[in-house]
Amino acid sequence: MQTSLHRRDWEEMAKVDPLWAILSHPAKRFRNWDLEEFLRTGEAEVATLMEAARQANLPRQHRYAIDFGCGVGRLTRALNRYFPECHGVDISASMLEMARLHAPACNFRQAADLSSFGDGCADLVYSSMVLQHQPDGKHVASLIADMIRVLAPGGLLVFQMPLHLPWRNRLQLRRRAYRLLRTLGFSHTFTYERLKLNPIRMLSLPQNEVETIVQAAHGSVLRVDHTAKFTNPIISGIYFCTKP
Repeated sequence: MQTSLHRRDWEEMAKVDPLWAILSHPAKRFRNWDLEEFLRTGEAEVATLMEAARQANLPRQHRYAIDFGCGVGRLTRALNRYFPECHGVDISASMLEMARLHAPACNFRQAADLSSFGDGCADLVYSSMVLQHQPDGKHVASLIADMIRVLAPGGLLVFQMPLHLPWRNRLQLRRRAYRLLRTLGFSHTFTYERLKLNPIRMLSLPQNEVETIVQAAHGSVLRVDHTAKFTNPIISGIYFCTKP
């Protein structure tokens, strides 16, 4: 039931404001993102990622990358400059339709997890601003473990997750109101555009809990960078992990 509602939420956001749902800058809401500007943010983010990867001397090979929670392919297309085979995974079919237009050289599949990928297949797994929107912490833990599973030995896994949410952010009254009004039969376009509500959830996990999840999955945390870049003013951890 949770997965079904989660998929419905993201399908609805894909129809009313897909770019803002991915990069939620206040000034860009209600379809105010310029597509080229939006895609350039992916190029810059991946360039930063690959510089950090170079400094870590990982991954050992650059054959195969997975972008989990790829949305419209903002990061997948940028990763394709560094990896000849790139796969994007997203729960929303509508997001993936756009991703195939923006990144025709990449492979995309609709899924809520990585169960369709084989063990140790990926040299790089990247997930940015995705785990924080899962239905609950149990889903987050399962996804992190699955990312370790599909990572090749000597590969690099990088993902972002908020460390802590202030109480005012935990209540998420606007998301709850959106869900209630949708249950009562109000359309998603009316609820989003007229009432300015949205269904996007925000989660956090303490760093020690995330590190325990990685270690239990037989991965190793190399470093954790703290930043507000992705969730200002909330601090996120950027986790750099490998599999020995």
